[in-house]
Formats: sequence, structure tokens, C-alpha cells
Amino acid sequence: MKRKYLILAAALFSFLLISGCGKSRHQKVFNTSPVSIKQYDTPPGADPTVSADAGGKGFKGEGWETAGSYNPAGNPKAVKGGSFVMSVKDYPPTLRIMGKDNGTEFTSVTKDLLYETLLGQDPVTGEYIPKLATHWKIADDKLSFSFRINPDARWADGKPVTSEDVIETWKLITNPEILDPYSSMMMGTYEQPVAESKYIVSVKSKELNWRQFYYFALGLKILPAHYIAGISGKDFLEKYQFKYIPGSGPYLIKDEDVVKDQSITARRRSDYWAEKEKFNAGCNNFDLIKFVFTKDDNLEYEKFRKGEIDMLPVYRSSVWQEKFDYEEIKKGLTLKRQVYNLFPSGIQGICLNTRIKPFDDIKVRKAFSYAFDRNKFNEKLFFNSYAMLSSYFQGSEYENKSNPVTGFNLDSAKNLLAEAGWTEKNSDGYLVKDGKVFEVELPYFQKTMERYLTIYQEDLKKIGVKLSLRETDAATSYKMGNERNFTMIIVNWVGLDVPNPESFAGSKIADEPNTTNWSGIKDRRIDELCDKYNVSFDKTERVNLIREIDGILANFYGYILMWYAPYQRIVFQNKFGYPEGLIGRTTFVESIPVLWFNDPEKAYEYDEALKDNTKTMAPGEIENKFWINPAKK
Repeated sequence: MKRKYLILAAALFSFLLISGCGKSRHQKVFNTSPVSIKQYDTPPGADPTVSADAGGKGFKGEGWETAGSYNPAGNPKAVKGGSFVMSVKDYPPTLRIMGKDNGTEFTSVTKDLLYETLLGQDPVTGEYIPKLATHWKIADDKLSFSFRINPDARWADGKPVTSEDVIETWKLITNPEILDPYSSMMMGTYEQPVAESKYIVSVKSKELNWRQFYYFALGLKILPAHYIAGISGKDFLEKYQFKYIPGSGPYLIKDEDVVKDQSITARRRSDYWAEKEKFNAGCNNFDLIKFVFTKDDNLEYEKFRKGEIDMLPVYRSSVWQEKFDYEEIKKGLTLKRQVYNLFPSGIQGICLNTRIKPFDDIKVRKAFSYAFDRNKFNEKLFFNSYAMLSSYFQGSEYENKSNPVTGFNLDSAKNLLAEAGWTEKNSDGYLVKDGKVFEVELPYFQKTMERYLTIYQEDLKKIGVKLSLRETDAATSYKMGNERNFTMIIVNWVGLDVPNPESFAGSKIADEPNTTNWSGIKDRRIDELCDKYNVSFDKTERVNLIREIDGILANFYGYILMWYAPYQRIVFQNKFGYPEGLIGRTTFVESIPVLWFNDPEKAYEYDEALKDNTKTMAPGEIENKFWINPAKK
């Protein structure tokens, strides 16, 4: 498809060609600009009434930890300005980053744009670095933590960030009325934080756990106290269902930039407090980041080819192989990249609700696994692009290499169902017990899943099981899982940098709605191992504990495990600059709006190539192994 003379909807700028000194150079002129909603004109720096010892001006940090030398995440050559458009499949059920239904793909991308944590991490080493807090302290008992908030930190409305904001955020997230049980439980393992001063806040853990400092420092997005103090959980859920609270981060989203079911636009702040901080170097460059919601894969594809979308993640191997091989890709105007990094694989599979029949019987669960011919799907449908999952911590040092690998075997499946009491069939060939046909429903949220689910349906029919497939959307599917309102359901859990098996396999949350133990596993040994894991400060011991948990989970058959890719695939218009690794060390597309920028030279070349069919651009290497190649580090 030709795009001659096409003006990209995803890039709102023009070009200015300046000639001089016998040479020509390209200067990008953007017709976008950062914005401000500042209401309070707070002077820069620390409150003069706060002493140096209390974290004010002159604070020396003696006895505290900090990091002055660390790796920047962004490209030092990044240019500010212009826009970036990315597609998201489903409009989120809420815009809140806390409370019921907040765990969506969209939230994972936007929460880092608008809100900040007390600390960050070195993008290469993973060591702690400053963010909202300049310094931190861990007591000898490893139970008490203190943070010194940067006196320069400001909310988007201009008010200073203080200890009170941390306290009120903790109070909100631990409020059971916001219907976020796991977050509430996790943050409930701390006593209420204490304001030692305007800028120094301390918190004490109720339990000894090596992750407690990590979770509080990096897991709690801080919200402004002057918005949330005193609000009831019910009012919070209702008031901010589709309305943003201004944050301290580099972007803001105005009410008028939320077009329900269509698009949401984040705008770069002109008065972002950390604009010149080292952790922000080369990051947060676009003036506008627009998220368009396109459920239909074909429509999304056409919009991308027309230039209305700047970047697409490609999850399907057939799409990668067959649909992204057109003229603009061959000419280098559109780029394909297969990026290898340390992104946790997570869990992709079919979750079985073991609380109810028929999956309360392990024989039935194993039978359904034997009937799922994932190797054939990979070979016939996915170009052998994937590796098979056999672990809940696949590809990491925590993976148990001794886990069982269940292959396709319909005879074994039949025998297991017979052992479970399913021996009689009706005239249609379906198994019957106690007068009821063996029938289960499987909802799925992507049309493309039908390719292998209909084959699975036929294979189950061969062993006497009637599988009813029902198309839904991701939001509905997520809601069904959170409410335990399913028999079997497709999931794709993102992996965690720091494993936390309690979050999806702990007995305490098995029957709690809005938590991720969807399969309903309750295993005393897993709970014992989780308790040991939590208090072990020895990395080798923790690895061994997780491996044992992994083995128990694999033998429980709470999921029919599918496949995974040891890389991330993206396609994008060739007009952007980015760091050498393209995406973060352990992240995926959520890091792209933060790390990329409009490259003036590339954009000029790209525009000229669109106008002149004879011009091409350098395509570069498709595979990017920056994060796994030691020589590159």
C-alpha cells in the first residue's frame, strides 16, 4: 500500500529545511507543546521553616543511603516534542490506579506517566536510585524504613509533595472499601506511616520479609493528600472511576482528553519538578501520548499502515510472518524488531476453577491438559515461534527443571476421565454422569484465539466432552475471573521481576474476589514455603524455595499451560529515536512512551521517502539482543 503525500495523524509536526555553509541540515519544528494546570505557586526548594536535620535545606544525609552515580534509562540525544500514538485493545473499566478493576494493560502503561514512587531502580543493575525521595534508610532490624522526600517535588497543581501524601496514600490503599484486597493485604503488612517531619516519613513492617522495603519504596504510587484525605472508599471508587487525580509525574490527563471508548491523551507537563533530575534524563519526551482503543485487529492493522498508529506490539506469529512484509517494511519506512530482554514470561494458559465441578478433581484437570495439543498449534499455526511453558517462573533462575511436561494424548485423557467416573456416553457421543452431559464453557476475549480453541473443542469432543466457546472482551473476562464466575478461562499473567507466589497461589486469597488466585489453589506446603521465602535474606535459599513451589503448582494442574516467547515483537514507523536496547531491561511496551522520542533527522528522511517512491531508509537488524549480550552492557 502506498502512502505518498500522506500526512500522519500520529505525528503532529512540520519540517523546516535550513541551508547554510554549503550544507543542509534538518530542524524539526513541532506544533505541540507541554501544558500546565498549576494552581499553587509554591516557591522552589525546601520550606525554610524545616531544618536541615528534618530534611530541609542543607540536609547532608549522614547515615542515609542514596545513589549519585547510576545508569540513565533514556537516550542522552533525545529531543523533546511531538506526539506518539499507540493502540490499546480494550477501553479500561476504570481510570483509577487503585481499587476495583485497576489491573489492566492500559493502567500498567499510564500509571508511570502520571504518578511516581518513592524510589526507582537503575535500569541496568536494578539497584535503588532516587525518585520522589532523595535518601533512604533501613534499620538494623530490617523492619523500619525511612525516606527523605525531595523538597523540590511538586504535584501537577503546584503543591509540594510531603510526608502526608505518603500517609494518606497508604490509608487509601489499605481501605477495604476500595475493593482491592491483594493490594490492601500487602500494604496492610505495614503499620501506618509516620511523618517525622514535612520531608521525612518512616514506616514499620509488621512482619520480617525481605521484600518489604522493595514493595513500599517501589510498589506504592503516591497520590496527593489534598485530593484523597478523608475520602471514603465508596466515594473514591465513584468519583475517580473515569477521572484522574493529578500526580507528580511528567504527564497529566485532562478530563477533556478522555473520550470514552475511543481515546485517551496524556500531555507532557511544562512544569514537571524532575525535568532536570538524572533519573529523567532522555525520558518522557513526547508532548502528546495518545492511546487509541481498537478492538478489531484488522482495523488496527489498517490504521497502522496508514500511519495513524506509530507502534504496535505483535503477539501473533502469523501476523508477524505474513502481514508485516509489505513494501514500506522492505524499504525501511516501517521497522520490525524482535527484542530480547529479561521480561518475565508470566503465565499464559487456561485457568481451571478448582473450587467447583468438574475441576475439583485432579484427574479431570490432567485429562483436559492431555487433550490440549499445544505442540501442534505451535507448529501449524504459530510457525514454531514459541517455546512451551512448563513452569510458573519460566526462563528465570526460579524455574523448576523437573516439572512434568504433559503432552498430547487422548487415550490418557479418556482413561483419566473414566477413573473420575465418566464412563457412559449419550447418543451424541458425549459423556454423561448422574443424568448430566459433560459440558463446560470457555470464554475467550480475542477472535484470533478461535484458531486453536476450535481444534481443542474438536479434540475434547473425541473424548466425550462438550466444550462451548463464548467470545467476550478482556474487561468482561477479567471481571469474571476476579469474581470467580467461571469454570475455565483464558489468562495471560505478566511475570514479576521479584517473584511473589502468594499473590496467585496463597490460600488466604483463594476465595477472596478481586485477587489473582483464580484457580483456587489451597496448599499447606505452598503456604509454608511462602512463609519461609518471605523471611529468607539468602538469595540461594529463596531460589530453592520457589523451585519447590513451582513443582507443586505444576503437579496441581490448576492451569493448562500454553507457550511463551523469549522476546518481544514490535513494529513501528521509522521516525523515532530510542535507547540502544529499545525497551527496558525487564519491561515491554509500557516503557516505549517513556523512552522514545521524535528524531528530527529520521522524521525528515521518513517524510521524504513517503513522497518519493524511489527513496529508502536503512532497515537495520531485526533482532535486538542488547539486554542479553554481555558485550553490549
